[in-house]
Amino acid sequence: MSERASIEFSFKHYLREDVATEIAKFCRGRWVALESLSRRGRRIFHRYWDGERPLTISSPVDIKKILNKFRYSAPRTFYASANIYRRLEGKEDLQRDNILYSTPSWDIDGSLNEIDLIKEAAKILVERLRRFGVEKSIYLVWSGRGIHLHLNERAISGKFWEIDPLRTAFSVVEYILREAKDDLMKLCERSEDPERRLKLENIMDVQRVFTAPLSLHRELDLVAVTIDPEKLDEFDLSWADPRNFRYWRDWDRFSEGEADELAEKALEAVKDENRLSIGVKQRESRGRRTPLRSVGRFQVMALVQAARYYVLKGDLEKAKSFGLNRAIFYAWAKHRGVRGRKIRTTHGKIMERREREVVEEHIGDEIAFKSKDGWFMIGGQTQRPIDFDRQVAARFGEAFEKYWEAAVRYVKSFPREILESQGEFYKRIYLPIRDRVDKLLEA
Repeated sequence: MSERASIEFSFKHYLREDVATEIAKFCRGRWVALESLSRRGRRIFHRYWDGERPLTISSPVDIKKILNKFRYSAPRTFYASANIYRRLEGKEDLQRDNILYSTPSWDIDGSLNEIDLIKEAAKILVERLRRFGVEKSIYLVWSGRGIHLHLNERAISGKFWEIDPLRTAFSVVEYILREAKDDLMKLCERSEDPERRLKLENIMDVQRVFTAPLSLHRELDLVAVTIDPEKLDEFDLSWADPRNFRYWRDWDRFSEGEADELAEKALEAVKDENRLSIGVKQRESRGRRTPLRSVGRFQVMALVQAARYYVLKGDLEKAKSFGLNRAIFYAWAKHRGVRGRKIRTTHGKIMERREREVVEEHIGDEIAFKSKDGWFMIGGQTQRPIDFDRQVAARFGEAFEKYWEAAVRYVKSFPREILESQGEFYKRIYLPIRDRVDKLLEA
């Protein structure tokens, strides 16, 4: 299919009434992301209406507005955050304390050659959920190369969400994985696909997004169809054919409070932040550890600086911007033979004046400048989250989430006064792992 034909097909798909209706049902209250391709083939994530207002979808009409706004790219896939927010009118609403619910979700990833194993893994998880009386609030979404098993957040009563929505969702997912660990490990041992073996992970975190029901997959010619757990045995890839797909229309049903017992047990049992990865670690222990792609000091600096900002401020998107900004600053400073201060050349003074005309932010005793759209900038250039993903996260490959979580834990282990000191952070936190990033995984 040509690029033009692909774009026309995507528009036609998303303008279908049934498709727009299901996407809107899932996205309501969530932070939305649209993935597109640029004319040069680069992946682009649109997350804001105008640089300030987060993308949201409350009705099918909003999908038409989004498609029209980003019509010059090639719209492909709609995602929505695991988190449901009280309001989403500006960037300030993306803070953790504005989260109302976080949908507990299990990620089952595998090969199209081993769909039966993927389905069996989903059945194991559904059976464990049913042991805790969870029957009517579960739905499955074929993600393209696996299944996302979601637990309707309304199945858990408000008193549990009031504690900490992210903690509640994380604990529920982790608890069920631990309960089913033995059976799932045996199942993963049966996976033999050389390119993509079966794995299950607890991927619940503040930035997590999931493919919206009936969205097109970002690469495969497949639709993310909803599946009734009772009909899982019948599922095959023909259900996800974009020209004749089949899906479960009652996926959003729920029984209020039926997962309260599960939530209570999970919060009592899961006290740490360790997360289970089944299938991944099994293969690593057999000497198949995923290699890092050219991770150097620049990426390590960006990673730990982003973790530093996230621990201090709690804003993931700005943390990415800050991390890349500081990595660029230190790389420039090293090239100039200095560290920890700006060089006041004529060009530097001009750039500094431009940046001061915008806004400055204090991170402890350090000052960084931000552009009008809220992202950090240096040398007249803005560092956006997508730039961090491309220049830093991509170098870690599939291992990035693991290193990010380890970096956050590592940074959290230091007193706040060290995090707020530019010099102490460099000396006490960055230098020990500068050339040994794998030490993060040992912390």
